[in-house]
Parts: sequence; C-alpha cells; structure tokens
Amino acid sequence: MNIQEQALKEFNSVGYPTVKSESWRFTDISRLKNYTFDGLWKESNISYEPFDNIYMIFENGKLSLEKSNLDSLPDGLTLKSINDFKELKLDSLKSEKNGIINLNTANFNDGYYLKVEDDISINCPIHIIYLTDSDNFSNCLRNFVEVGNNSKVTIIEEYLGNDDIIYLTNSITEVYGGDNSNIDHYKYQHESNQSFHFQTIEVTIGSNSIFYNHSISLGCELGRNDIRGILQGDNSEIICNGLYLLKDSQLFDTHLFMDHAVPNCKSHELYKGILADRSKGVFCGRILVQPDAQQTDAIQSNANLLLSRAAKVNTMPQLEIYADDVKCTHGATIGEIDEKALFYMKSRGLDELTANSLLTFAFANEVVDEISFKPMKIKIERAIESWLKKVL
Repeated sequence: MNIQEQALKEFNSVGYPTVKSESWRFTDISRLKNYTFDGLWKESNISYEPFDNIYMIFENGKLSLEKSNLDSLPDGLTLKSINDFKELKLDSLKSEKNGIINLNTANFNDGYYLKVEDDISINCPIHIIYLTDSDNFSNCLRNFVEVGNNSKVTIIEEYLGNDDIIYLTNSITEVYGGDNSNIDHYKYQHESNQSFHFQTIEVTIGSNSIFYNHSISLGCELGRNDIRGILQGDNSEIICNGLYLLKDSQLFDTHLFMDHAVPNCKSHELYKGILADRSKGVFCGRILVQPDAQQTDAIQSNANLLLSRAAKVNTMPQLEIYADDVKCTHGATIGEIDEKALFYMKSRGLDELTANSLLTFAFANEVVDEISFKPMKIKIERAIESWLKKVL
C-alpha cells in the first residue's frame, strides 16, 4: 500500500474533524459531507496580475506551464511541479491523525516544489497563483519549500476564485529554512464566498534564521488556517501577522502553534479580525516553551472588531511554559467601534460613514503596515477599502 492509499484508508476511517475534537469545537465542518467535490477540470477564465517575472499559475489544481513564467530562473533556484518530487516529499506529514491532511495526501492534484541553494538571495518575489472556477471541484495542493543556509527568498501564494461556485481548496505548504535563512511568505486568499478553504503551513527553521508569514483572508464560506512553527535552531525568529475580513454568514478559523525547543528564540503573532453581519471568527494560538528554551521571547495578540451585534468571535490565546527564564505575553480583545472616536471625527465635519470607514481601516492597518513588499501592501489596502464599501 503506497502513501496515498494509506492516507485514503485513514481518511475513510476517521473522516472529517468534528466538534468533538478540542481543536475543532468551535468550527463545525460537517456540511462538507453534503458535497461530492467531483467536478471536472477545465481551463480557468479568472484574470490575474503577476507581481514580477517569476510566477506559477495553477488552473483548477493543475500547473499551467503556458500561463506561468519559469524561463531564465536565477542560478541556485529550482521551481517545479511537486509531481516531479512526490515520492520524495509526500510522506512528511503522514503520521498526522488529521482528516484534512489525510484527504490532501490521498487526493492532491498538484503544487510547487521550490528550492534555494546555500548562499543565494532571490531578489525577485516568487508569485504562486491558484485559480479555481470549476464547480464542485476538489482543489488539493501540496507545496514544499527548501531554503538553504545563508539564503533569502520572498514567496507569495495567492488564491483566487469565482464568486458563483462551490468548491474545496485544501492546501499544505511545508517550509524548511537552513541556518541564517530569511523567508518572507505571503498568503492572500480572496476566493468564492461559497467555497471551503483549508490550509496547513508547517515551518521549521535553523539557527539565526527568520520566517515571516503574512496571511490575509477575505473570501470563503468556511475556512481555516493552521500555522505551525518549529524553532529548531537557537537565535531564530518566526513572525506571523494576519487579518481576516468576514461578512454574511462566513466562518473563519485560525490556529497557530509555536514550538520553542531551543534557547534565545522569538515568536511574535499579531492577528486581527473585522466581522460584519452574522459572521463568526475563531482564533486559537498556542505557544509551547520547552524546558531547554531559556531566554524565549514570545508575544501573541488577537484583536477583533465587531461591526454587527450578530457577529461572534471565539478567541483562545494560550501559553504553555516549562522554562523559567522567558518573556512571554498573550492577549485577546473583542470590541466595537469606539463611540468617542466616532463622535470626535463627526464633530470635525466627517459624515458617519466616512468616520466609520477610517476607524475600521485604521484598525486593520496595524497588520497591513507589517507588509514590506509594497505592491502586495497596495493590493491589500485596495481590497480592504473595497470590502468596507460593501459592509458599512
């Protein structure tokens, strides 16, 4: 029995996660059983705009070499379909007792394999664009990133979908950073409001390395991000910033887990949510500081702004500390627009709609300001402005 057959056997045995599981108790995905996700592949009609000269286009789960630009890659960079390497890389999460991961392993369509050799800096961002507009489609993606010692790269994953259709995106991205590596990773998800979206990102980095993750979520009926950071080398750092914008009856769940196993490491997480209508947000962040991880510096913050009395958030920041010389903090807030600030702005001549829009954008901007890649920052600012016009 090969790895994919074993994963399918485990999925058929366990099925999708249920609310009986502690990590899923606020996120009911039982409605997935109502769909077969057996839609046929077709060429995508979704428009897209690559940021630079290196980009891969996946149409309904399949790499399109015709639409991608992989010519003249810099020396030291490998960028190909994961299908070229699946026997080598597919079993890395095989021990997971997780229905979503098992389903991905059993049924993945495609994905990318990216490797940066030692002592290489890739100055051009690598843009990975996923286009989904095939109804009832199962879009399972497996991505693998290896960044060598003393190397640097920026990776942008962008998920786009057609608003009128139902489909499933199930994506796994595994990242391995060598010593002194610098990885800037973006995940921008703007899919169909009727779609289902699940992504697992697992990151392992070596000594004196830094991994940035910026996650922006705007569209899907039901979605979840699982981000797991393993700080394997001393003096390493993982920074995760995220923003979720929810409306109608959308539900989005964010789970973060940072594993500090060695001394002198940092993990900083800032996640914000803006929720309108009857939407629901879930945030669960866990920081584990193991006994040998002295001098750990860990900060975790989740803040949520409710634009409707019907919107709801469950937030659970957690610290699990087994070392005694650490600096760790966590916090969570849920609130509405500051009435005093709103009154002040109106007293200065602004109408209520403009004042609400400015205050809401300012709330989100703390996350957006952390984005160093300017074209991406501008794109997200415009997306936020467009979203606010729909909900305010």
